[in-house]
Amino acid sequence: MYTVLSVYCVKERKMKISSAFLLIFAWISSIQGVYAQTALKVSAHTFAIQPKVGMVASHTRSGVLIDAVYGDLKTTLTLFESRGNRFLLVTSALGIDGYLRAPIIKLVQERLALSSDAIVTSSSHSHTVPWLWVDENNAPEKGTPQQLSWEVGMDFIKKFRAGLSLLEKSLQPVSVEWGVVEENRISYNRRGVYLDGDTYFMREEDRQLVGEGYTGTIDPDASLVVFKHAETGNPITALTMFACHPVVAYNPEKMFTYGQFPQVASDMVSAHFGGIPVGFLQGTSGDINAKYMLTGTMEQAEQAGKSLGETLLIAANFLQPSKRSGMDWSMETAFIPYDRLPSLYDLEQSLAEIDDFVKRGNAGDENTLRCVGMNFPRALTPPYRANLILGVRDWYVWAIEQHKQNLLYQLPTHLPMRIFTARFGDVGFVGLPYEPFVKTGLKIKRETHLPLVLAAGYTNGTIGYISDASAVADREYMSGYFRYRKNVPPYKAPAGDAAADVAINQLNRFAR
Repeated sequence: MYTVLSVYCVKERKMKISSAFLLIFAWISSIQGVYAQTALKVSAHTFAIQPKVGMVASHTRSGVLIDAVYGDLKTTLTLFESRGNRFLLVTSALGIDGYLRAPIIKLVQERLALSSDAIVTSSSHSHTVPWLWVDENNAPEKGTPQQLSWEVGMDFIKKFRAGLSLLEKSLQPVSVEWGVVEENRISYNRRGVYLDGDTYFMREEDRQLVGEGYTGTIDPDASLVVFKHAETGNPITALTMFACHPVVAYNPEKMFTYGQFPQVASDMVSAHFGGIPVGFLQGTSGDINAKYMLTGTMEQAEQAGKSLGETLLIAANFLQPSKRSGMDWSMETAFIPYDRLPSLYDLEQSLAEIDDFVKRGNAGDENTLRCVGMNFPRALTPPYRANLILGVRDWYVWAIEQHKQNLLYQLPTHLPMRIFTARFGDVGFVGLPYEPFVKTGLKIKRETHLPLVLAAGYTNGTIGYISDASAVADREYMSGYFRYRKNVPPYKAPAGDAAADVAINQLNRFAR
């Protein structure tokens, strides 16, 4: 009896242990199943196009053509997926935040079932890039600069399609690691202040007068995010970010093509990790310049890229793993408030000032350096300065008509804009469709509850410069850019910071 009871007890104990193991196994399996559903998957592809001498240039108001080519220009496609939810990030030196966005959306939707909200186009805003003709059904006349732009544009489309076809089948589960190192050698705040309190656009000749050690308020963070295979730990792709206008060696009256420091630095990161695709995100750099604008050499441009690349490689050696998993994204609407128009008297006085400036500039007067709050460098010719100020003349004509025709009550009170926000691992991402001032980006980073936030401008739109709350009353080129939009009132506080508030709220929801 004792022996039988002992055997029964042993069997019962074994059954209980087996049941416990089964429960533990089932629990682990369920956890793995949930992780598989929530884990982040990523795939990426980089391709390059080769510009041609004689094609149409971007970022110039004088109609000059590309007269030199320094290397290729790269575009990176990165597909993110979590819980069956996807978005595509396209980064490039080219104008993909503006005129190329609609063709890109069309190309993507031919191959991938994504809404336009899930297609994010973010430009490094390099000023030394060509304009591409991407109309497949209407080729320009042979032997023209436009035909060259069309030939390069068709190459862009062909390679873009080929890249898209690779993305879905190469999605892989990843972990997210990130690093940040300070870089303060190549950028400075270009919104200078005169002794009388007025602000001005601080170009290179102005920076030299202030002193070589000047930086002003900048965002010195050189940020690196690396996506590694969840099982092998091998790097799959990466994102880099820095806040600074890529304008070293740029002169709008003598155009060449070059990827500038964003591409040079990203290429260095790619080589460091064995040739992986690397995309660059341009930070909130509306009032942040690279040194040597209008006067720089190619050697200085290359050195700026190497400096940023060296800093990012330091970050690569001190990567931190994310504690959060998965990915979230959303598209929200922000409303930027408009102010009232100036008085009719002030507007008419300003229009007269403009007309006098244009007359003198076209006559070659070197004393055409300041007009309606804007300043111009001696590195640009007087006729080019006159052409630049003509860009705001139409706004004064329009504003005067609003007064004279009693239409002030019809003016819009807010500018609506769509703000993209995302989180992958511990990293937040904000894409703003305009040129944000650095204080707007610093506000986002300071008030968001995530370890790292990539606050980018030049994403999904080209509304132009919108200042932070502190600069709405100024009229230098950046703060007064609303005048180039021809028919909208000035902005008022909180101005671009209203977009920051929307982004902060959404990212903090993702961070919970």
